[in-house]
Amino acid sequence: MKYIITLFFFFFGSINSFACDCDIPKAILEFYSSKEVFTGRIIKKTFDKDSSNYTITFKVLKSYKNENIPNELSFTFRYQKKGAQNSCYWEAFVNEEWVVYASERNEKLVFEKNCSNSASLKWTNNVVPNEKMLENGNKFKIDDFIYQFESDFNLPNPISNIDSIFKTGKLKDYGNQHVLLGLYIDKNGKLISLFTGIDLVNSEGEFKYDSVYGLQREFKIKKKRPYTEFEKDAIDLAMSVKDWEIKRHNITKIPVSHIRYLKIEFDNKEQKWKYEL
Repeated sequence: MKYIITLFFFFFGSINSFACDCDIPKAILEFYSSKEVFTGRIIKKTFDKDSSNYTITFKVLKSYKNENIPNELSFTFRYQKKGAQNSCYWEAFVNEEWVVYASERNEKLVFEKNCSNSASLKWTNNVVPNEKMLENGNKFKIDDFIYQFESDFNLPNPISNIDSIFKTGKLKDYGNQHVLLGLYIDKNGKLISLFTGIDLVNSEGEFKYDSVYGLQREFKIKKKRPYTEFEKDAIDLAMSVKDWEIKRHNITKIPVSHIRYLKIEFDNKEQKWKYEL
């Protein structure tokens, strides 16, 4: 149901959001992209002379990603003085224990609490979130899974000339119709199959997710009704868009399979096929 709701808002509406609202990435994908992932206790906190920044030092308690990690790691953050207001501001304190997903930026390790799986364990009843995944993180193979909306990848566009293809569509009295199609595209950028949004609703239980990593391994589509004439012609057009850019992880550039959604509509007055990616 999560993907169905996401698709509804993506194609047919929008919702209000606040400045620091964001999607927290899948924990395994943040693990995969991180330089270091560890649990640690804050043993020191110091401030700049002008109190504009503060630096915390962690004693590393357990490393999940690399064996050769220093015993202590330090990170610097902006400090918000009393009286200032920022709903996105957060602060770390001495003696707190954290799970940290640290990436490398300008040759320095950094991490964030907002939009991240990094968290103080005081908010998780001292339980390390996603610990089973963390213990198995180094076994993860990114190209074993099928991706959809994850932000860790490029967003592929069609290589096939989709505008020219849609100009060849059949012109009939369909009425004003639209359909949402899911296109399954392999690691080589080849369109393999597709399904409608209604097929997706009927097949929700057939989308199989890995119990450790929470990512999609496979899917089966249940078609419970015949397609309308409009849907058949829309599917024929979509299946002609055979070649796509390859979807790759932003850091490692490893190619992966993915599902790309395409909204197709027919303007009966203009007698014209239209699409939205």
